[in-house]
Amino acid sequence: MSELMEEASISLFCDDSYLCLLSNSSSEESADNGTLMSDEKFAEELQFQETLMASIITSNTPRGDSPPKESKEAGESSKSFCEICAERRENDQMFPIQNCSHSCCITCITRYIAANITKMGNVHRENCTVLTCPVGLHCEGILEIDACREIVPNDLISAWDYAICESMIDDSQKFYCPYKDCSYLMVNDSGDFIREAECLSCRRLLCVQCNAPWHSGVGCEEFNGMDASERGREDLLMHQLAKEKKWQRCPTCKFFVEKTEGCLHMICRCGFQFCYECGGTWTSTHGDCR
Repeated sequence: MSELMEEASISLFCDDSYLCLLSNSSSEESADNGTLMSDEKFAEELQFQETLMASIITSNTPRGDSPPKESKEAGESSKSFCEICAERRENDQMFPIQNCSHSCCITCITRYIAANITKMGNVHRENCTVLTCPVGLHCEGILEIDACREIVPNDLISAWDYAICESMIDDSQKFYCPYKDCSYLMVNDSGDFIREAECLSCRRLLCVQCNAPWHSGVGCEEFNGMDASERGREDLLMHQLAKEKKWQRCPTCKFFVEKTEGCLHMICRCGFQFCYECGGTWTSTHGDCR
């Protein structure tokens, strides 16, 4: 029986050093005493060996090492602060502004360029070759189209190129199609006076001088004096018909009046009294048009 237990104790050998030490110590003690190790003694030996191995492992670990902290710091150092959206972004997502120390994320730069290109198309088209720094009001930083080609979508770059080319044309030579669904750019490089023209894109007639749809039968001065609600196609046809029929218009309510008989003294439905011949206010002394 003793020999079987001794063999069993030898079978405890493995890669763990403390089990090897425990196995050898137990075998020697059993051989010296000729008796089996008690459970209490075995437990004490096991606890001792575990404490010993823990001490060895601790002593072999370099002091001051804190891998998780270093990893965190390394992760934070790879990000930068966007001065537009105030968010921390990866360094490869940041774009430095030329001629200044500011930097912004690519998303914010793209939105800034898109907003300015839209403004160029709707308001003013000068000085669009470069854009000013979006961070500082008096900053000397600039955004040039060549530096932004790799980060900005192609359609936005195309719009920027178009705005730059358009800015090189003299304002006195260019005009646009007035229809909202077209706005095609045209150039009058002949220097001749042009009033009526046909859009090269949508093929609709327009007035170059008024920058408006063609107003047949209505002069430019009269057209510009009309309210915006009266410049529609049907309204212009009504004005043309009134001229042909020689109708007069009430100066107050703008309602058209047709005289079939009687004198020139007109009393409109709104109560205003005017002269049918000249359209002036009717007075007791008004007689120049009789």
